[in-house]
Amino acid sequence: MSDLNITSTEVLLREGLMDLHKTSKQWVSEVGLWKLELNFFQKLLDTNAHKVTTYQGKKTIGHLQNLITYYQGELLDEFAKAVRKHEKFINKIVTGVESGEESYRVKHDIIEDKITSFRDGYKDYKIELFQFISELI
Repeated sequence: MSDLNITSTEVLLREGLMDLHKTSKQWVSEVGLWKLELNFFQKLLDTNAHKVTTYQGKKTIGHLQNLITYYQGELLDEFAKAVRKHEKFINKIVTGVESGEESYRVKHDIIEDKITSFRDGYKDYKIELFQFISELI
């Protein structure tokens, strides 16, 4: 399709989709960073676990490690898979192979809500972890 045949609505639509695409790429980057952080947090817990002597401290370590397992083993992989699928779909829309921009936007909003919710909970997790570890070192 030549640029002369593109309507202003199509241009705006593509620009909007490209913004959503950019957001999706940021999510991919965030998920990668979260995975690296969680690996570091696991090592931090492993390194300092021997310093914990109280029942409550051991319970806290178990809780923090269970969250790492859940985040790494399920949630972040689920996010990565959903975003990859989402990215494939936008590529088909932008290249004209498929239509469905409205459903793409709905799915984008759903993924965004899940990632925002995780981001908030993950921030709380890091605060809890840092407070716990700072008491040990």
